[in-house]
Parts: sequence; C-alpha cells; structure tokens
Amino acid sequence: MKGAAMPDIQKSMKLSLAFGLSGAVIMPVMYEVYANISAAIGLLLIAAWAVYAGARFSVIRFREAFVGMICTLAYAGILGVICYIVIHPRVSDMLGRRSVYFQLSLKQQAYFVLYAVLISLCMFIVWGGIFGVRKAWERFRLNSEKTGEYIDKAFDDDEDML
Repeated sequence: MKGAAMPDIQKSMKLSLAFGLSGAVIMPVMYEVYANISAAIGLLLIAAWAVYAGARFSVIRFREAFVGMICTLAYAGILGVICYIVIHPRVSDMLGRRSVYFQLSLKQQAYFVLYAVLISLCMFIVWGGIFGVRKAWERFRLNSEKTGEYIDKAFDDDEDML
C-alpha cells in the first residue's frame, strides 16, 4: 500500500494514541498548574487540548472518529493516573524547594478531575459540530447541483414543448 491513503480506522487509532499519550502527560501537568499557578489557565489549556483533538478527529468518518475519541479518553485517563504518580512527587519537591507548594484538598482534587473530564468531553462537541457543518455543507452543495440540473433540463432547447 505504498502511496495509498491510510484507512480511517488506522488514522483514528494513530490519533487516539497521540492524543491519549499527550493527554496522559498534560493532565497531571495541568493539575499542577491548576493547583499552584492558576485554575483558569490549567482548565483553559485542557480545553485547548480537547478542541484541537476534536478538530483533528473531525476529518475521519463518524464511527472511526467516535471510537478513536473514546480510546483517547481511556488512554489519557488510565495513563494519566500513572503519569500523575510519577510527575506529582517530582513537581511538589521542586516547587517545595523553591517556593510554596499548594496541595489541594481531596474535594478540590475531585473537582479538578470532574472539570478535566467534562472539558475533555468537549472534544465530542467540537467533533460533532465540525462533522455536522461539513455534512450540512455537502448536502447543500448536492442540492444546489441537483437544482442546477433541473433548471438546465427545464430550459433545454432540444425538447419540443408543443
């Protein structure tokens, strides 16, 4: 298949691995940003990741993209916990030596996880929006082409009306 286009399922799995692995690293880092720098910046960066992923998945067929996004969230979630276990102690030690490290309460941590999951689900909204607009545009274009054909046939001089 040299030079042939990659099937949508392969594209979907490739994107899911890329966004899942990057999300697994980004989520713990964004947790630290959320806890120690700014909650708004941390959540905004998660939103940017979700919007970008949704836009990238929107060029793939419906079913393959949906499966890829579910895999992305699974990879990001499961591997994110592992990355958190690795990243968190190092960041807290580094920040503790240089300044004050803010540890969130269990309730605040749960809110961050809830926010991160909800914002990550926006990936589906972005994907669905772009997918829907593209389908509507294709339908509009098809209808306008059919209308053009009907008009051409209506004014065709080859047919005698009398």
